Order: sequence, then C-alpha cells, then structure tokens
Amino acid sequence: MNILMLEWDSFAHEYVREEFRNAGCGTDIFAWPFGKENMRDNEKLCGKLTEVLREKDYDFVFSFNFFPVAAKTCNECGIKYAAWIYDHPYLLLYSQYTMLDTNYIFFFDKSFYFDFKKHGVKHVFYLPMAAPVGYYSSIKATAGQKRDFSADISFVGSTYNEERQDFFRCFDQVSPYTAGYLRAIMEMQKELYGSFILEELLSEHILYDLKKVCPIPKENDEWETDAWIYANYFLARKITGEQRKDQLEALGQKHRVKLYAPQQESHVAHVTNCGPVDYVKEMPLVFKNSKINLNMTLRSIHTGIPLRAMDIMGCGGFLLTNYQEDFLDYFEPGVDYVFYSSKKELLYLADYYLTHEEERMEIAENGYQKIKSGHTYRDRIEVLLTQMKGI
Repeated sequence: MNILMLEWDSFAHEYVREEFRNAGCGTDIFAWPFGKENMRDNEKLCGKLTEVLREKDYDFVFSFNFFPVAAKTCNECGIKYAAWIYDHPYLLLYSQYTMLDTNYIFFFDKSFYFDFKKHGVKHVFYLPMAAPVGYYSSIKATAGQKRDFSADISFVGSTYNEERQDFFRCFDQVSPYTAGYLRAIMEMQKELYGSFILEELLSEHILYDLKKVCPIPKENDEWETDAWIYANYFLARKITGEQRKDQLEALGQKHRVKLYAPQQESHVAHVTNCGPVDYVKEMPLVFKNSKINLNMTLRSIHTGIPLRAMDIMGCGGFLLTNYQEDFLDYFEPGVDYVFYSSKKELLYLADYYLTHEEERMEIAENGYQKIKSGHTYRDRIEVLLTQMKGI
C-alpha cells in the first residue's frame, strides 16, 4: 500500500510513520501546516494537496486528528482519508465534511465513536492510543538523570491556568443566577467520574445568558451545539485546571510531588513545578524514575484512555489514574494500574502505594507487560491497515 501522511507537530507521528514502513507500506510525508493555516476552507492548501495526490497512486491519506480541508480534497480526488483522533475536545471534527464517505475515522474515546456512529458518520472505528515500548525500553537513565527526575509523585500535563481566561472573565457579566448555576454544576461534575453531565445541564436560559456576554462564532461547516462547546471547551477545562491544582496541592502536603507543566510560572503550593519536558527524550525519564505517575484526565475526555496513561505503562511506570471506563476493556484495576474516584481515595491510594513498594512495582510490571503484548503502535497500525484494506 502507498500512504501519504499529513505530518504536523503531533505526538507520536514518528512511531506511526515507522510502523507503516515496517508493514511494507510506501509512506510519503506531506508537511501539514496545522496551526498556521485555515483547516476548514483553504483552496490554496487544497490545490497543493491535490497536486501531490495526482503525482502518485495512493491508497489512502493518514493524519493524527481530522482536518476538513484534507477530507474535502481526498473526497474530490476519490482517495480514502484515515484520521486517528487523540484529542478531545476537537472542534474540527464537528464539520459537515466529517460525513463524507471517503473518511475513515478512528476514535481513541469509545463514547465519541458511538456518538459519531449515531450521527451517521459511515466509517468510524474505536482505536485506543498506544505506546512505543521498544523505544522506551532502550532509554537508560544516567545517575544524574535518575536524581533529577526522581519523585514520589509526578504529573506531566497542563494546569490550564492560562487558557480561556477571557471566557471566565465573562462570569462577572452574567446574571448572579447564571454564575451561581454554572459554579454549582461545575462542582457537581468535579465529584463525578465516569459520567459527563455538563452539556445536558446547560438549559436554554443559561445558554442565552452565556451567548450575550461570550458569543461563539461558527464557520459555515460546523454542526456542534452551543451547549457542547461551552461544556467541553470551556467548563470542562476550567474544572480540570481547578481539580488538578487542588489535588496536587493536597498530595504535596505529604509527599515529594513534581509537576511538569507548560506554564512554569503557574503556582501550585507544595509542588515543584519543573516546567515542560520534551515528549520524546525527557518524558520517559519522568515516568521511569517516579514512584507514582498520575494521570488526571481532561474532563472533556469522557471515557477514553489518554495517551499519557499508555505512555506511563509503556515506560514501566506505576499508573495512578482517575476512573475512565475504557481502561476496563483492556486492563485490570489493581493488577495493571490503579484508579481513584474521589480526592479522598486519591490521597489514600498515594499513601498506600508509596509504602507498599513490592506491590507497586508488581503492578507497574503487569501494566508494562500488558502494553508490550498488545498495545504498541505496531498493534494499532495492524488494526488500522486491516480496516483500510477490508473496506
């Protein structure tokens, strides 16, 4: 098979490219200007992609995440477009071009697989994320790196303190009732793991008040609801940031906690903020040298296993995560990983596993072996290629 891969600054693109080639696929790269150009309506970019597609006989085009301009171009050229989604919320998915028959969309979150299937997208698949176990196994920490990256508890991810602040300034402009209502449903959502309630609780009255002070412009091809945007793109991120900060501070009162966040200036009490780490070279060293690695899922990921969690287990690290339903499809809690369903439970489990080293190390090894035996990028690309060949 011949594949054209749209390559942008995504996580794991090098691992997928390698596995396509290991599978005997001719794989060409098209530098994809995501973040620099319009990904919905861009005739110039369509023209460039069309020229490349006409130069060679490609079986399909592949990208991490979905781009309407690529879907439109592939459809016009009569070529399949395979998109593997690992982000949510992801607004570009909610485009009329998602419905094109030439699309083959692979979701890492099972709930969104079912949702898009229900909405009539023809070729949708559930494909969880993976880990490059072979590469991670080759990384050996020096004595200095073991010292620098060691911690009782580590978390790699954003605190979202700097994002979408304009929206939350609008809280001062909505009615007192709306402000109180939003705070109340956010506090309710914080206590719920395994169920996302925000979207359904945004009534027409609340939405009307929100749209007056914080309108959301939409492109012509968009079809997501206002409630979806406010719930997933704003409220869920705000909850995630508040919850991560609160839980990290609580853990830091008793344990040596390190945070690797893009916003190094963000203050989290009792926690050492080490700033961002390089995904390929440094992140595995964090996971390998921390006694406990946290996964605190962005709340807009409703059931899916975040890439971070796969990477932790793929590095042989001990994973302590909030409850996410999709884990139960492949992993056994208390055997391969450990989950919590409340702040109180998180604190208890952190205390327990920091004082039960043998049990902690056994679980980490079980998780590693489970990833190694069935959740590598080679495993996932085999599934993807089978689906692409079989249709």
